[in-house]
Amino acid sequence: MTFFGKNAPSTPEKDSSRHDVTPTYLGPKVLIQGELGGDEDVVLEGRLEGRARIGKDFRVGSRGQVHGEVNARAVFIAGHVVGDVVAGERVEILPTGILEGNIRSPKIVIAEGAQFKGSVDMAGPAGPTDEPDGRPR
Repeated sequence: MTFFGKNAPSTPEKDSSRHDVTPTYLGPKVLIQGELGGDEDVVLEGRLEGRARIGKDFRVGSRGQVHGEVNARAVFIAGHVVGDVVAGERVEILPTGILEGNIRSPKIVIAEGAQFKGSVDMAGPAGPTDEPDGRPR
């Protein structure tokens, strides 16, 4: 098949460092009580009461709720998080996002319309395996 005179690739090109696996999706009717852990991207539209330790990206969807600590490579919040957030690369609170807790990450984005109540620590990289108080796990 051609596209603008060139052969189209048979599969979509992907950035192998970030998008080589489809994220794990936890739907709006899912409730997790305890610890959520893993080494792949996670999208949460349900509710987590406990701790999240994700080795890659953790996304709290617009219907997602977290009551506990979040620790991941990158955290994107479109829903509601009550608890501290530690990210090795970045934290983004999207326009519909609410975060009630402290942030520790080298990069932080708070979109217009987002709600944030807490403190920010951008002093140095935060590893996804660090405890929220800075101690190695």
